[in-house]
Amino acid sequence: MKRTALISVAAAATLLLASCAGTAADPADEIETAPAAGETITGDGYSYSVPESWGVPDGMDAASEGLDSLAADLTDQDGFADNVNVLLSPAGLITIDQAEQAGVDELEAAGATDVELEDRVRVADGEAARISADFSQGGLSYVIEQYYLNGADQTYIATFSFSDTVDDDTRMEIAESVLATWTWV
Repeated sequence: MKRTALISVAAAATLLLASCAGTAADPADEIETAPAAGETITGDGYSYSVPESWGVPDGMDAASEGLDSLAADLTDQDGFADNVNVLLSPAGLITIDQAEQAGVDELEAAGATDVELEDRVRVADGEAARISADFSQGGLSYVIEQYYLNGADQTYIATFSFSDTVDDDTRMEIAESVLATWTWV
């Protein structure tokens, strides 16, 4: 049975972002990756498409996992199903500066290592913070790319989790292909 890491629940649900001060950052990078062409996943106020081999695993329900949406690579054969999940920030709408400041600390508190604040990216005509990190949980080692996207009145935390055997370029290509399809509904 494949194990899917849904780290955004543990790491993001505890974010205490409402009281954080912000700092200026470089302008966000544009996503230049081709959009994912698979199944469309719809959440509370947004939708996105996943790669063609991805979808919602049988028997999994985002809400029962404490998430707003999720999808995974249904054909993954390495014992860890690469996946994406989205969580609504418990603090509601926060600034990208707040997400960057508190996100690193909260991921480290959740047990992440090699936590890195990455360059911001442009998603759905807005700026998104990006943090990468390594995790080990239940005997599995994996890498996350976590994005903080702001809708009209809510921050959404999109976490992409990958087997630690997936190289940096492939992780970025998959995450950006999904984010290139992100639409506010």
